[in-house]
Amino acid sequence: MGLAAVRNAGYPSEAAARHDHRETPVSTRQSPALPDDNDDQADAVEPPQPSRPGRTAYRRGAANPNSSTNAMRSDVLGALGVLKVATAGQLQRLLRPGAASNTVIRQALRDLALHGLVASDGNTRARHKTWRLEGTAGLEAAGQVLGLPRSDMGGTARGAGRSGAQHAMAVNETIAAFVLGGTAPDTPGGVGTVTDWATEVEFTLPGGKRKVRPDAVLQAPEIGVPVLMVEVDRSTMAPERVAAKFTAYRELFRTKVRDNDPALADQEPADRTVHWWRRTWPGHTRPGYPPVALVVTDAGPVALANRQQAVADLSADCWLGRWCKVVRDYNDDGWREYDDAVPIIATTLEALAEHGPLGPIWWRYGRDGRHCLIDALDNPNNRAAYDQRQAAREKKAKQDHRELMQTLACADCGNVPKEESTWVHGSRQWTRRPGGRCWPCHQEHTERLEREAEEQLEAARAANAALRPCWTCRGSIGGKEGSKSELREKAGPDRLECPQCARDRAEKNLGPLVLPAPTKREQVAALVSAPEDPWWEDRVLHAKLYPVRGRRV
Repeated sequence: MGLAAVRNAGYPSEAAARHDHRETPVSTRQSPALPDDNDDQADAVEPPQPSRPGRTAYRRGAANPNSSTNAMRSDVLGALGVLKVATAGQLQRLLRPGAASNTVIRQALRDLALHGLVASDGNTRARHKTWRLEGTAGLEAAGQVLGLPRSDMGGTARGAGRSGAQHAMAVNETIAAFVLGGTAPDTPGGVGTVTDWATEVEFTLPGGKRKVRPDAVLQAPEIGVPVLMVEVDRSTMAPERVAAKFTAYRELFRTKVRDNDPALADQEPADRTVHWWRRTWPGHTRPGYPPVALVVTDAGPVALANRQQAVADLSADCWLGRWCKVVRDYNDDGWREYDDAVPIIATTLEALAEHGPLGPIWWRYGRDGRHCLIDALDNPNNRAAYDQRQAAREKKAKQDHRELMQTLACADCGNVPKEESTWVHGSRQWTRRPGGRCWPCHQEHTERLEREAEEQLEAARAANAALRPCWTCRGSIGGKEGSKSELREKAGPDRLECPQCARDRAEKNLGPLVLPAPTKREQVAALVSAPEDPWWEDRVLHAKLYPVRGRRV
């Protein structure tokens, strides 16, 4: 069946159209042959109303007695080809979100049902009628609209509506939230259209016995997301089973196929393989496998938060990535490589419906906080993040080094060293310290101090040579030149011995030096003229301090 036939009034055949013309009464209202979709209530049959004066009455087409348009029927077929089973309200929000009601959708559904392309199996829990494609004709008609072969259209979801199709309804609400965006004010909007989605897509794992079937698959290369697998969890499955799905995803994404690129013809067979999903959905720029979104619902906020955390803990091996570090960097920091990791983002259906897919609702496993879709898909703690942290550490280290070098500025010439000096200079093991001097200034300062000390010593020697000698050794009162005990300053007026003699007296425990008392003759001579004895005053003082009786000279 071609696309022109899908949009033609007579879908099954021309004979069927003639059969409908004979048996379907023409009315100004919808045909009561099929019940309405509004709360399972059929349309009431009203008597035909007379036409207004001056107006022409038109008969509805016999093939489409509900007056649906070709465009509307085509859109409904395409949407059902994607969703497989949906209500008129969901189709109205996806196809005609600005419409006040779903009347035109229901008209198209009834006309398509007359031609055997769609059918209704039952109602949802809220008593909304569910619609699906009918048979091979419905699948082929929807495939013509979507541009897909019959083999890619999947099944017709026959019988899903009999139990309410709860899971399918949750998947539809997830797709609607992606397409329409959030209901909250100032939401960024939605992503793509319903035709950018696919459901009931099966991927066979290596070995051919196991399959991976995501609830929905989104292709949105216009926002940098070539493909996004979506898993909708209604909190009816154990967290272990949900986490096991991500293990199967990683096994699926690891599969490689041969690349027939002529540019790789000269390479080894192992180098001519590529991951199958890179050929199916080109345009991947992030390291790692295609992302998987987990949307949880049908529980309270606390239960949903705990469920997301439980699934994250159980599937950590799939999304955590491999830890790496640089040996030469002497720190405990590192980064994670995501070449063999599945990026998993999680949120609730309620948050998705309120804020839309581009709102800050996604929790990227392995990352703190909630982010918008694009930011959440960026790998956390990767090599780029590590390089930024390492650059910040190096910048801080350089700043600290510059500040330290400022403290090591030479106190004399102001020179600031480029590198901290830890070398040992000279025989005294001098190193550069805060508030100190550079090595040339240090040498100059040391030489100046030595010269000043030598000049001071020479001045002390000259001054001590002019003083009275040592009482004990009769040498210079300043001590022997070059000795360790030589005085480096002028001796005091009360000093009687050189440093060496004073040390010897102390070591021998001889007590204080007591000079001999003046004799009577010396005392009489002192009355006539000043005595020439340099110790005269000290002898007179000692005579008063130490009486002759018991004196030990």
